[in-house]
Amino acid sequence: MSPTPSPLLSRLNASGDLSPSQARIAECLRANLNEAALWGVEDLAAESHTCVATVVRFAKRLGYSGYLEMRKGLVHSAKRRYQRGDQLLEAPSKAAETLVEVARRDIHNIEQVVQAVDEELLQKAVKMLRNSRFRLVLGDGVSALMARQLAYLLVNTGLPTLEGSPADFASQVGNLGSKDLLIAISIAPYTRETIDAAAYAKKRDVPVLVFTDTLHSSFAKAATLSLPIPGKNLLFSHSLAAFGVVAHALATSIARLDPKGSLRKLHEVERIAGPKFTKA
Repeated sequence: MSPTPSPLLSRLNASGDLSPSQARIAECLRANLNEAALWGVEDLAAESHTCVATVVRFAKRLGYSGYLEMRKGLVHSAKRRYQRGDQLLEAPSKAAETLVEVARRDIHNIEQVVQAVDEELLQKAVKMLRNSRFRLVLGDGVSALMARQLAYLLVNTGLPTLEGSPADFASQVGNLGSKDLLIAISIAPYTRETIDAAAYAKKRDVPVLVFTDTLHSSFAKAATLSLPIPGKNLLFSHSLAAFGVVAHALATSIARLDPKGSLRKLHEVERIAGPKFTKA
């Protein structure tokens, strides 16, 4: 027997004659019932590509007094789903179908980042990265994988970069100056140490380049410049696909400004690293 739908989901399914913007909100909520319970009104507006006023009108359209009451309905719905043992993991039953669904979601993530990151934003990030004296990259959990990838790419373009540890941010960020750059990467649920590192750097007038899942988060407010990295997937984690595209675009744009110098530095790195590997 199928479980009884939550009151909020029932209201969503019963809603009709929605405007195009309200329909986007309804579709966004259906696709993110668990995550939406953690969103503020600005987050839902951003995720559905609408505005705060439209979200409030939508909540009233469903019969709620406003967004806060609708959010209580979202929280109640999420609790019921977990109590039934439901999980965010809703992969197809066949492996090949799962592959297609994972690819589809990552294509959507990449499309989102292409729409959100324009020429002006990329050029600002490239300028920050290229003009800094030294770069420290911090990330924890899945963000640590992103930090390692970005640090690797920047080093290969000839930019001195260190992959740091959020747990030791005080001594690491404490050694940075106003001509250096802190690159902080964090996604929900945000790591306290990474947030503190960004806030500490900002207090010391160290520029902060932030990569995060939503630019409306409190974490992004500590940034000199923020870049979005959407990554919704089937697991309890964050996909690396969109971040990889942004990281490679930044590194390639930096290398393009001095192709001969970048190749010379890359060959030097390969020469030094050569003895580590055996010949085939």
